[in-house]
Amino acid sequence: MGFLEIYGICFLVVLTLVSLLWAVSVRITDASIIDMAWGPLFVAMVWVLLAVGGEPAFKSWLVSLLVTLWGLRLAFHLIGRNLGAGEDRRYQLWRQHGGPQWWLVTYWRIYLLQGGIALVVATPIVAAFHAPGGFGVLGALGVLVWAAGFVWELLADIQLTRFRAEPGSGGRILDTGLWSLCRHPNYFGDALQWWGLGLLTLGASTWWSLIGPLAMTAVFLYISNDVLERGMRKRHADYERYIAETPTFFPRLRRGNS
Repeated sequence: MGFLEIYGICFLVVLTLVSLLWAVSVRITDASIIDMAWGPLFVAMVWVLLAVGGEPAFKSWLVSLLVTLWGLRLAFHLIGRNLGAGEDRRYQLWRQHGGPQWWLVTYWRIYLLQGGIALVVATPIVAAFHAPGGFGVLGALGVLVWAAGFVWELLADIQLTRFRAEPGSGGRILDTGLWSLCRHPNYFGDALQWWGLGLLTLGASTWWSLIGPLAMTAVFLYISNDVLERGMRKRHADYERYIAETPTFFPRLRRGNS
């Protein structure tokens, strides 16, 4: 399939899903359901492309499998954590200051925005279907990088889930395990998976497959980290100590342990 045809299919899939999710969010007064659907947006893209793109090649199948594993694992984790907990406090604050038309503003400020980001991040998916041939050393390296990121993010989420289940954890900061190496190990593992997909689909004619991992990493570094940490600073007096001791995104041993 051609580049524009593939991206056009992805665009229609994303626009349809975010529009339906927005309608549901208005009905239940919870704009944060888009967060739980972030992974499934990409899963839907790859399976629609598999369905309409004719006989898929090995690389198309492999990328679809890896994206599905990433997206569904993330969805199950977020659904298990957030379902029934009500709207995320960030969206609640926006709603309080958004005025009577906030329900409509959410469509482009939250849903279309996240859909647009998803389409930028999806360049490895587009590359896998645009130029599916060849699987050499770079492809094998991409699979290894993806696997390392998958395990890293999985362990970080397990450690966070167990910590939150401990009595009295609401007043403490998780600073052990992978969370002692950086403040957002789950984000780091997520980004690593997309770099793996970018390497897997990288080629002379698909150099742009790395735009997606770059975009995902930039979102984590300059948007997600900042939004999350502003809230953590307000809720935890000890968070400044954690910031001083622990790098933001890229893991390293603490200064006290080196």
